[in-house]
Amino acid sequence: MLVLSRRVNESIQIGTDIEVMIIDVRGDIVRIGINAPQSTQIWRKELWDIIVQENRAAAGGAKISGIKDAPQLPLSTFSKLSKIPTVHINNEEQKN
Repeated sequence: MLVLSRRVNESIQIGTDIEVMIIDVRGDIVRIGINAPQSTQIWRKELWDIIVQENRAAAGGAKISGIKDAPQLPLSTFSKLSKIPTVHINNEEQKN
């Protein structure tokens, strides 16, 4: 695991198209902003783990060799997630 220290308004770059910026730190709560292509799926880890677990249970524990866990959304369970509003902050607002 790579561990980096960042301050508010500092970023890290992942590849050529993903930027993670520290927005705010209050006690033990850190708010981050992620700039990534809209096609990139970004999940809170606890939801990702639930999706992986549900997919494994639905597959009956069958494993396909050579394929990593890449959970697909069960639409009936998570269909409302796509309706969660996204907040966009342009660079001018960040500087103020």
